[in-house]
Amino acid sequence: MESKVSDRVAAFILRQNRNSRYELLMFRPLDREKDSIQLPGGGVDPGESLEQALHREIHEETGLTNLPIVRKLGVFERCWLDTGNTSRRHCFLLKTVSETPDEWVHVVHGNGSDAGLRFFYFWHRPSLNFPLSHSWRYFLSPRYIPELFDTER
Repeated sequence: MESKVSDRVAAFILRQNRNSRYELLMFRPLDREKDSIQLPGGGVDPGESLEQALHREIHEETGLTNLPIVRKLGVFERCWLDTGNTSRRHCFLLKTVSETPDEWVHVVHGNGSDAGLRFFYFWHRPSLNFPLSHSWRYFLSPRYIPELFDTER
C-alpha cells in the first residue's frame, strides 16, 4: 500500500473586541452535531500555494475575504496507521476588522466535502486548556499567539 502526504491549511483569525482584547474566530457545524468546535481551513488544491489555499478556504467557509496574514504559526503532521497517509497542516495567524459580526451562520460553498453545510461562527477568548479539536490546541498558547492571552490590556 502506497502512502501519501497531503498538505492542508488552518486559519487562526483574530479580531479586537470593544475592550481592545483579541478574540479567536471559531465555528460549530450545525449539520453534524457530533463535530466539535473547529477553525476554518482545508485542503490545498493542485497548483495552489499555501497562502492561496488559506484565503480560498477562509472565503468558502466563512465568507470573509482579504484578511492579512500576520505570521505562520507552524506545521503539524498527523499519520493514520490504517492507511499510512499523512496530513501536514500549515497553521497561520490572520487578523480581521473589529466590525466583523459577533456571530453568524455561513453556508459553505466550493467543491469540498463540506459544501452546503452550515457553520455557526462566533468569537471567543479561549483558555489554555480549551478543548479545541485536532492538534490545533498546540498553537493555542501564549508562545504562539501572545496577543490572545495578553491579560495586560
